[in-house]
Amino acid sequence: MGYDMGFRHWIYKKTGLKLRKNVDYSVRKKTTISELATVWSQVVIDDESTVDDHSYIISGLVKNTKIGKYCSIATNVTIGADRHPTDWLSTHHFQYNDTDNFKPLKITTIGNDVWIGANVVIMTGVNIGDGAIIGASAVVTKDVPPYAIVVGIPAKMIRYRFDPDIINKLLELKWWDIEHYELIKNNINFSNVEKAIEQIEMLKNKVA
Repeated sequence: MGYDMGFRHWIYKKTGLKLRKNVDYSVRKKTTISELATVWSQVVIDDESTVDDHSYIISGLVKNTKIGKYCSIATNVTIGADRHPTDWLSTHHFQYNDTDNFKPLKITTIGNDVWIGANVVIMTGVNIGDGAIIGASAVVTKDVPPYAIVVGIPAKMIRYRFDPDIINKLLELKWWDIEHYELIKNNINFSNVEKAIEQIEMLKNKVA
């Protein structure tokens, strides 16, 4: 493990203090990894990817991808992998590795509070909405709406996590922009989403 996530989050929960971590994941090009994100050593991050607060990645490959807050990314996950030319002499990257004659990858976007199961593949340029769940071993070839649950090869939606009214409230609320130690300190009822929405609305109004 690149860093002791439990201890760092415990300190942050109690004090709000951001502790810098000594990570040993592989970064091949410029990336932005939040000090509050956790990236294990079995992860390769490439092509100016970003990982935001409180998200974690256990193992896999991330290329040219923006990952939001509070995302849970399991083992052996591939996000935004290379594409290959199909109408050139070869599909191999030796033809364009050191040149600019192959168009850059499209950005892949993972929203906030997204759970990605083990062995998932998310194709380049796909957008995963806030709150979505990607079932283990799914291959995602097209955009996933917020709070949708998708499974299979290719991935298909089986249902939404909540009713439309709740989803709209969560998207408007953007609870992930509140530091999580504040949510814990204010005794948010996490197991009751409707109650949690009410409490967070009150908390945001109080802060405003």
